[in-house]
Amino acid sequence: MGLLSDPSISTQSKLVDGLARHVRKVCYALYVAGVAWFFCLALPEFNHGTYLSENALSPGLVYPEIRIDANRLAIQLLEELQRERKDHLSTTPHAWIAAKMNEFGLETHTHNYTLRYPFGGGKEYHGKNIYGILRAPRIASTEGIVFAAPYRAASSVHTDISASVPLLLAFADFARRKNYWAKDLIFLVTEQEQLGMQAWLEAYHDGDRDLDLSKAYLRPGNLPARAGSLQAALNIEVQDLEIDHVDVRIEGLNGKLPNLDMFNLVQRIMAREGIASGYKQAPRKKRRHSQSHFEQNLRQMLTMLASQSSGVPTGNHGLFHRYRIDALTIAANRRATHATLKGSPGSAAVPLLKAIEGIARSLNNLLERFHQSFFFYVIVNNDRYISIGDYMPALVALVACAFLKAYLTWSTLPATNAELEKAADWLREHEQEAELEENLEPDKFELPYGSVLIYLTATLLIGFLCNVLPLQQYFLEIPMGAAPLTTSVLSFLSLIGFVLPFVVVLPPGGLELLHVAFLLIYGCALIVIGLLNFALGFFAAVLTVPLVIALETKEENSRSTLRNTIRLATLVMNPMMVVYVIVLAMTFYQFPELSVQKIMLRAATAAMDASAYGLIDSVIYGNWLYFVICTIFLPLWIICWTLSLSKRRDYADYLDFDESPSTSPQPQSKVKTN
Repeated sequence: MGLLSDPSISTQSKLVDGLARHVRKVCYALYVAGVAWFFCLALPEFNHGTYLSENALSPGLVYPEIRIDANRLAIQLLEELQRERKDHLSTTPHAWIAAKMNEFGLETHTHNYTLRYPFGGGKEYHGKNIYGILRAPRIASTEGIVFAAPYRAASSVHTDISASVPLLLAFADFARRKNYWAKDLIFLVTEQEQLGMQAWLEAYHDGDRDLDLSKAYLRPGNLPARAGSLQAALNIEVQDLEIDHVDVRIEGLNGKLPNLDMFNLVQRIMAREGIASGYKQAPRKKRRHSQSHFEQNLRQMLTMLASQSSGVPTGNHGLFHRYRIDALTIAANRRATHATLKGSPGSAAVPLLKAIEGIARSLNNLLERFHQSFFFYVIVNNDRYISIGDYMPALVALVACAFLKAYLTWSTLPATNAELEKAADWLREHEQEAELEENLEPDKFELPYGSVLIYLTATLLIGFLCNVLPLQQYFLEIPMGAAPLTTSVLSFLSLIGFVLPFVVVLPPGGLELLHVAFLLIYGCALIVIGLLNFALGFFAAVLTVPLVIALETKEENSRSTLRNTIRLATLVMNPMMVVYVIVLAMTFYQFPELSVQKIMLRAATAAMDASAYGLIDSVIYGNWLYFVICTIFLPLWIICWTLSLSKRRDYADYLDFDESPSTSPQPQSKVKTN
């Protein structure tokens, strides 16, 4: 008479039953298909050649007019700047830069900003940018183009790019003599790396907005003058006037990219001027290799995704993207030797100046913002790309595993619950058929939605606290550095998440319901992250989907060795542990001469710094990698850890047994969990 085992009451189809029995095999097949699809994208048959979609750019119609006199001016300015740098070892020669802009007839202004450092007792740092505006002679100031060059002091630990400023000023002097500009040209020199650019952009777009100075970490100040609506920007980083190649950098904040037309425009103009350029362009002496085209393309794809996944811009251009301004950086690397230099050494900068002129005049032809080509793409080679319609199926195949498993897990609730079957068997053994029908009838069994919802809320609360606690005033007043303070808070909250499954044990049916909720949240999170930053979503899926597929809440369906392996893998997948492993691998790659102990210690210090820098980037620049790790990945890990432990209460805990010497145990209450 067993109602629970009667197949006539089951509404599951044969297809669902078959998939449920082989769910792991099906999911692993989808996983392999997704990874294989991504690898196939490196083949020429699966990617496309680049082309210009915006006909208004017309780079082929631009005839360069820059001559040798602009090169001589750049050399003269570089010599003057080198003398100024001797007197400004740790500062920027603002007076010299402003004087030169005034000399060339630009509308020159100074922009001051202040940074209140989140840690260290609120210490303030002050910075200053210099910019000059060349008003469009043929139209009102309705649109503008930015040409920027970051200035690095002589004491900076970064590569010297002091030649960028003379090159920018030389082009400004050339542009002032022409009357065909239909857009305002802004020539901007920033200091303090990306901080100066972020402050200038905030002041340009939000300078008139009233800020709460007690809460604002970056106080951008106000700009004395503005140009029109910014259409595009070109960031220039030049190590020397005699260059070997140009590295075109496109990754922006949170993995955003400029329109593909802008990248193609720079590539065409650089090729016309005979300059070796491209994405991740290698030096001349390293271009000879024995790798196949497939290996080269795959390496290029993985390199771009690795750079894009962190959400950190590869140059000052990356901060423009949040304001819907297409921008990229041309990083010119110095020539190692002058032996192969063609032509006169006195004309070394002419090709690069001509390239900048060509880019400026093509952008000047734009009738509207970039919109014709792709904003979501992956560079396979300098002349080939993959669009979003080609690479998203790989991520969809990976995430489909979670949704498929969620559906099959839900469709088998609660009929296949082992604990419910055990309770029914006990009642049958004691010939309590009436109690079986009354207490354990499937339509009277209620899943513990309330308990699972509370548990999910607790995990999300832990992630939320990781995101906000390090910036609370009572934590900032602790005499600790940014790295140890942030790491301490994250470690403490992660420890709470670790012990949570041991303290809070879900009622019967709760683990299965939590498993379904976890799979749905996990799949939706990866899809959303993948749409905004494909690299981060794809790498997270490749790393975690095998573990998600292997998770099983019913211990009798998995071997003890497999369960222990899953638990160990879950511990390793802790977000803080993943960050440490990544930093450890990078440290080992960069410092192979160190001992293992020193590498591990250095990696631990670097991982602590990475946590602090992630938090600082989040509050100053708007990088949401730290936010994603804390509020999405950490709660998901806590739920995954809970499922891997498979701790549950027995159904007997919900039956009130009245045991006496003369009678057998009798259940006194109905099985209802809520």
